[in-house]
Amino acid sequence: MIPALLIWLFKKYLAPALRDKNISALTFINPLKKVATLLALLCFSSGLMAQEQMVKYNVLHSGKVVGRMDLYQKRTGDDLYLKMTSEVKMRFIMSIKVDIHEESLFQNGKLISSRVCRNVNGKEKANRQTKACGDCYQTLAEGKSGQLNQKHISQNLMLLYCQEPDDNAQVYSDNFQQFLQVKQVSPHVYRIDLPDGNYNYYSYTNGVCSKVDIHHSFYTIQIQLA
Repeated sequence: MIPALLIWLFKKYLAPALRDKNISALTFINPLKKVATLLALLCFSSGLMAQEQMVKYNVLHSGKVVGRMDLYQKRTGDDLYLKMTSEVKMRFIMSIKVDIHEESLFQNGKLISSRVCRNVNGKEKANRQTKACGDCYQTLAEGKSGQLNQKHISQNLMLLYCQEPDDNAQVYSDNFQQFLQVKQVSPHVYRIDLPDGNYNYYSYTNGVCSKVDIHHSFYTIQIQLA
C-alpha cells in the first residue's frame, strides 16, 4: 500500500515540478513538504491502528458453539490495557448463562490493576480486584480485602492470550488472586492446574493463543479463535 502511495504522490506533486524547466527552490520544496506531511500523517495513522487490536474467540461444548469471547488490546507507549468479555449459554439440568468481564492494566511490564466480574443467570457471583500499592498489591474479593506481599506482577492469565509463556513460569490468577505454575506438556502447549482442582490447556500458533481447553469437574469446553 505504501509503495503505491509513494508513486501516486510522486506523480501528483513532484513530477509536475520536475517537468517545469524553470524550477526554483521554492517550487521544488513545496511539493516535498506536501509529500512529507502526507507521509507523516499516514505513518501516524498506521501507528494508531497498530496500537489497538480485537481478537475474537468461539466457545464450544461438545463441538457446538455455546458462546463467544472478545479480547481487546490497546498499547500506548509502555502501557498495555486488556479487556476480555465473554458470554456463554449452556444447558445441563437447567439453562445457565455466564457473563464474564475482565480488565488488566500494565505499565512498564508491571500489573497496575485488574478486575474480574462474573455473573451467572444475571446474578453477580464474583467481583475481584487487584491493585498495585507501593511494595505490595491490595486485593478485594466480594467486598473482602486482602494483601499480596509481592512487589511486581509481570504476567497474569489474561496475558497468556497475547503471548506464549515460558515453561515453569509463574502467572497471576486475577480470579483466584494467587500465583499458578505453567507446565509445558508438548511444543506450544501448556497446562495450568487451578486451586479448585480443575485445569486448563493453552495452545499457541505463531505466538498467539489459538485454543484453550478448560477441564472442569462437570464439563469440558474449548475456546478457539473465531
